[in-house]
Amino acid sequence: MAGFNTVLSRRSRRLAVVVVVAAAAVATGAVMTSRGAARPAAAATPAVAAPGPAATLLVFVSGAVVHPGLYELAIGSRIADAIADAGGILPSADSGKLPDMAAVVHDGHQVNVPFAKGSSARASARIDANSAGVAELETIPGMTPELAQAIVDVRARWGPFASLSDLRGSLGIDTATATLIGKHLSFLTALP
Repeated sequence: MAGFNTVLSRRSRRLAVVVVVAAAAVATGAVMTSRGAARPAAAATPAVAAPGPAATLLVFVSGAVVHPGLYELAIGSRIADAIADAGGILPSADSGKLPDMAAVVHDGHQVNVPFAKGSSARASARIDANSAGVAELETIPGMTPELAQAIVDVRARWGPFASLSDLRGSLGIDTATATLIGKHLSFLTALP
């Protein structure tokens, strides 16, 4: 009986080794061919893509562009795309100091287009926020048509603005926009 157990024990061990090797081959996706070479087999379950980053990113465009502000762009966009979304470059930009238009933007990137020294946009006369119409207000860098209309509407209903901080408080304008448009506004005319 001891000899029979020894033979059974050897067969059991060989069978266990074959089972372990087969399980390992199945687990790694390998299939044995008639020559004994391993060849990868297709996975039985489809791969599930891991959630990736957002499909868009936010970029702040400032300086000598038509409409400075925050823009949502597709991943892989270039600085030229961000500037185009901001309405393009103003003639008062310093063409010798433009950012690299071919560079890829990343989330949170600030693209600044510098003004030329002594440019007409910086040296221009200020526009009176208390007497200018919508069309005149829209010529100010950073002034959107909606903001220009809001200035005229609030001014007509509540009276003239005393200062930039009064305008900012009345319309809820953020600091960056107020700083940008404030360079081009005056508050001289008091309307009746």
